[in-house]
Amino acid sequence: MSQPCLLFLGLSLLSSPMLVETAAAQTPSLADLSTQGRVALKEQQFDRAEKVYEQVVKLDPRSAEAHSNLGLALYMQGSYRRAISELRRALEIDSRLDRAQVLLALSYFNSGDLERAIPLLEKAYQNKKDDPVVVAHLGLAYLREEKDDKALVMLSRWAELEPQSPDALYFKGKASLYVASNSFVQLTKVGPDSYRMFQLRAEMLRQQGLNPAAINEYKKAIDQKPDAAGLHYALGLLYRETGRLDEALAEFNEELKISPGDAMTDYLIGDVYRQQNKLDSAQQYLADALNLQPGLADAQLDLAKVYNSQGKIDEAIKLLQTFVAVKPDEQEPHYLLFNLYKQRGQMEEARRELQIFEELKRKASDQEEKRMRLDSIN
Repeated sequence: MSQPCLLFLGLSLLSSPMLVETAAAQTPSLADLSTQGRVALKEQQFDRAEKVYEQVVKLDPRSAEAHSNLGLALYMQGSYRRAISELRRALEIDSRLDRAQVLLALSYFNSGDLERAIPLLEKAYQNKKDDPVVVAHLGLAYLREEKDDKALVMLSRWAELEPQSPDALYFKGKASLYVASNSFVQLTKVGPDSYRMFQLRAEMLRQQGLNPAAINEYKKAIDQKPDAAGLHYALGLLYRETGRLDEALAEFNEELKISPGDAMTDYLIGDVYRQQNKLDSAQQYLADALNLQPGLADAQLDLAKVYNSQGKIDEAIKLLQTFVAVKPDEQEPHYLLFNLYKQRGQMEEARRELQIFEELKRKASDQEEKRMRLDSIN
């Protein structure tokens, strides 16, 4: 038999009713394809899902779900332009598909079309304020568009939703820097000789360790605005750090006139009095601080030291026990408890506190040694 006859025979067989019926039986149904597509998405086999849903939309071009799922498969493979086409088609058929709206926004974002992405992300955010994906992308979109104030709000929310995320913390910090930088640039323009400008210079000098220069700037700020909250407090801290306790006390008292009832200022006054060995005055202010803020750990520790100096062992032990319950890794309170228990003859408790103190001291020494080795390598 010649070749043309074989060809003719083949064509005749393919067109026979029996073979057409068999081929049709082997073609997956729409329901089967939809099931295959869902399984592929669930198993994150996005390339397979893409192929399956391409068949589905050919069989059922009016299926919003199929177009949406095809858009998802394409998005997950980074085919953002094609994903946009499918997701837009899905939403034309059914505008209520929330997931498709979010995916469309993310596709626009990843393809760099922020003009279209931002309105969609803002719309999604109205109903998804606790969705870190929506919040993060809206914040990052604002950041790219240099809308720094809006970006900081969103990125701060992202950090609240995912507090262990390095990305969230990094971008929140970045937005904060941008907002601060923009504000400070504007401050130099509108108020170059304002007390806030002097305050800013003082804070920057303090960060650089230039305390005498920082003190001078704080004084200039106070001369211009003596009743501004926080200025006397900041200057007092600098005096305290440099051992100028009388001057620190004067500034803290001025701050207390401006902001009465401030626990931290009461604590700092009490601490200065304790360092000056004026125990009765120290006790008064430290107790006031703890009345205002019972959990103020520094005030608890200071008042315990005052009680110890006054011979009020029971009161000192009670405060130190409260302190170490919250901050068990602080060395000093354990050593103080060791001495106080020893004075009361409670030797078992004293040994326990001494053991804790020595273990914490050893850990701190090991960490310092590691840090010094790393510094020497660098």
